[in-house]
Amino acid sequence: LLLKELPDLQLEIIVVESNSMDGTRERALSYRDHPRVKLILEDQPRGKGHAVRAGLKATTGDYVLIQDADLEYDLEDYDALLEALVTGRTAFVLGSRHGGHNIWKMRQFTGQHGLSLFVNFGHWFFSTLINVLFFQRLRDPFTMFKVFRRDCLYALEFECNRFDFDFELLIKLIRKGYRPVELPVNY
Repeated sequence: LLLKELPDLQLEIIVVESNSMDGTRERALSYRDHPRVKLILEDQPRGKGHAVRAGLKATTGDYVLIQDADLEYDLEDYDALLEALVTGRTAFVLGSRHGGHNIWKMRQFTGQHGLSLFVNFGHWFFSTLINVLFFQRLRDPFTMFKVFRRDCLYALEFECNRFDFDFELLIKLIRKGYRPVELPVNY
C-alpha cells in the first residue's frame, strides 16, 4: 500500500491496531515513523467498527477509502473508485463484488455448499431489504469497500463497534441524501 501512487492525490494511511496477539502490533510499529502513516494503537480489541471510527476521526484528507488490513480487495481498484469522487460524479462509491457475477455465486466455501447457499441467501435478502427500505437499487450494499468524501461524515454520529458498523455507515450516508454509485471491483 505504501508504494501505491494516486495521481494528484496525497495518500494518508491510517492504521488502527487493536493490540492483536498475532504480531500485528509489532509489524504496525515498524511503520510509525513513515511520513504517510498515522498509527493509532488501541489498548484492547473493541471491534472493527470501533477501529474504523477511530480512523475516521484521525483522517485529514478530502476522501476516505476504507480498506481492511487483510487486503481482501485489490489496491488496483483505488484509481477507478476515487476517480468518481475527484471528478464530482458522486460523493459516495461502493466497490461492488458482483461485477456481472450471479448473486448466488458471490460467496463460495469449498466443500460447504449449504453454508454458501445460506450466506448468499442472507446477502440477497438483506440487500433487497435495504433497497426497499431506502429506495435504492444496489447489488452489493454490504461490500467492505466504501469510498466517500470526508465531508459526507459531518454531523453524523456512529455507535456500532463491530461489523455492524458497515451497515450503520451505509444507512446513515443514504439517509443523509448520498446515493452511492456502485463500481465493479476485483474480488
